[in-house]
Amino acid sequence: MKKLVFPCLLLACANAPGAELITGHVDIRFNYVPATNIWSCHLQYGGGYDDPDTEADPETVALPARDAPFSVAGDRYPQPSNPAYAFTGAPAGAPLWILPQTDRNYTWPGFDNAQSVGTFLSYYNSDPRVDATARWIKIQLVSVEYSGEAPSTSQFSLWTTGSGGAPTVWMATSDGIDSKDCFFTTENTHSHLNFGFTKLGVYRIAFRPSAYLASSETLVENGDHAITFAIGTLATWRATHFSGADILDEAAGTPFADPDGDGLANLLEYAFNTDPNVSSTAPIVAGTGTAGLPLVRVEKVGGQDRLTVEFVRRKSSTNPQITYTPEFSSTLADGAWQEVGTTTITSMGDTWERVKVTDSSAAGTRRFARVGVSPQSTIPY
Repeated sequence: MKKLVFPCLLLACANAPGAELITGHVDIRFNYVPATNIWSCHLQYGGGYDDPDTEADPETVALPARDAPFSVAGDRYPQPSNPAYAFTGAPAGAPLWILPQTDRNYTWPGFDNAQSVGTFLSYYNSDPRVDATARWIKIQLVSVEYSGEAPSTSQFSLWTTGSGGAPTVWMATSDGIDSKDCFFTTENTHSHLNFGFTKLGVYRIAFRPSAYLASSETLVENGDHAITFAIGTLATWRATHFSGADILDEAAGTPFADPDGDGLANLLEYAFNTDPNVSSTAPIVAGTGTAGLPLVRVEKVGGQDRLTVEFVRRKSSTNPQITYTPEFSSTLADGAWQEVGTTTITSMGDTWERVKVTDSSAAGTRRFARVGVSPQSTIPY
């Protein structure tokens, strides 16, 4: 497993915009613009059940999901054992993160449009999920880009649940992406669905709207529009610092990138509460610091000089997807580092704690300290 450490200091400056996290009622709005013959896409949010009142470009925002059980106000559910839900791609009982069809007072996404009635052709749609005549708008799943803990097993799905509890599956990547991965809506309507994700991480999901014009029976289908979903604590942090395609850029928003050039990979910036777009390698302030690199110094402990290392740490209760390893050694050689010493922990709210580890060996001999940060590939729920 890759471990990151950073023992030295320097100072510089850089900057880049992050995304705005949108929670509450939010609609992904596709509108056809006759004057330009193109489809626009905006996220509408901030209002009540049927009237979101704030508009945002999808490239500047992200929709987050909380990595906590739904029973304690989170968005993590156990995958049902019912075979009808096998389309999600998660094994029975495995975690499945859902932004749900029903409002649960957090991120509640759906699709809508404000199209003038009569813009599109009314026709019979034989898709068994609709099987009716209406002025149909088709929203096609085009692609899913993912960056996170398990690229080979990450899946996205979209479904609705009726009064009988059986799912109507609109999109599912577990069997690939094809023409069946689409949702049908109609002019000037508003729909909420279940958005499901099998792994923690960042998803960039591209949709393509289309419809037939009533005036000419011409298919209008142009433009793919990507929506960013941030699933879990690490992904949400990434979204607050990087937006649009940058969040998946190997040189910008991925965990081992270093966009501000200060020698700290984003994963270390995340671990120690620093800004990945502002170059700084200053240590935390002893005893009161809330952000910064680990502070290593010699202190008097019980009348003896001891090496100490002090740092901020994300609480395990937030499922940060990383582990911290404070270590000491008498040499810089690989394999010589040991987790030894006495630890004191000071809570700093729901997310952070300040940790201080005192070396078990006296500082009369040469001693070194460091804090390793490793991705946690599997989280034991």
